[in-house]
Amino acid sequence: MKYKIEELAEVIKTLEEEGVQAVIIGDTSIQLALGFNELEGDLDLFVLNPSPVAEKDFFNQLADKNNWEISTTEVGTPSIIISVSEGHLVVELYENYMDIDIPLEILEDIVEYRLAGTRIKAIKPEYYIVLKARQGIDLDELKKYVAYLKQKGLNLKLIEYALSLYPEDEKELIQDRLRSIGLETL
Repeated sequence: MKYKIEELAEVIKTLEEEGVQAVIIGDTSIQLALGFNELEGDLDLFVLNPSPVAEKDFFNQLADKNNWEISTTEVGTPSIIISVSEGHLVVELYENYMDIDIPLEILEDIVEYRLAGTRIKAIKPEYYIVLKARQGIDLDELKKYVAYLKQKGLNLKLIEYALSLYPEDEKELIQDRLRSIGLETL
């Protein structure tokens, strides 16, 4: 599904006004870095506060208040389904839970965008690449993003830093996956 920058800004603004503190962790972070005006896919948010796991009632009430639908992600955290101009935007809400493990250092070293008058926080593209390689899914899509980012400027030191935040056994697997998508220098 596609959605506009203005729709992203409106969703983030509404969430912030309701007390949700979050950082974009999904491929929307790459699309923003590449300057896309029209975005695709789900909106994956790492919620710093309130906890999507411990405060599910909060998110149910938030959805009711804003006439949004509520569902769940693959790992059992809430997701919110919001009507946008071309259908529905699925906003998946995550925290470090089950196999989701995002180091705090990545969540603190963010990039901010000012879009349609709203401040939007996202992880840096290099961190997304490492997180996605750790997951090991959609590597063909990740390879395309890496090619675009190489043209625009890709900070290999940030990728190496993100790798260093994981245990050695995970780091090796992530490095192998990164090499398979065209980051041979790691």
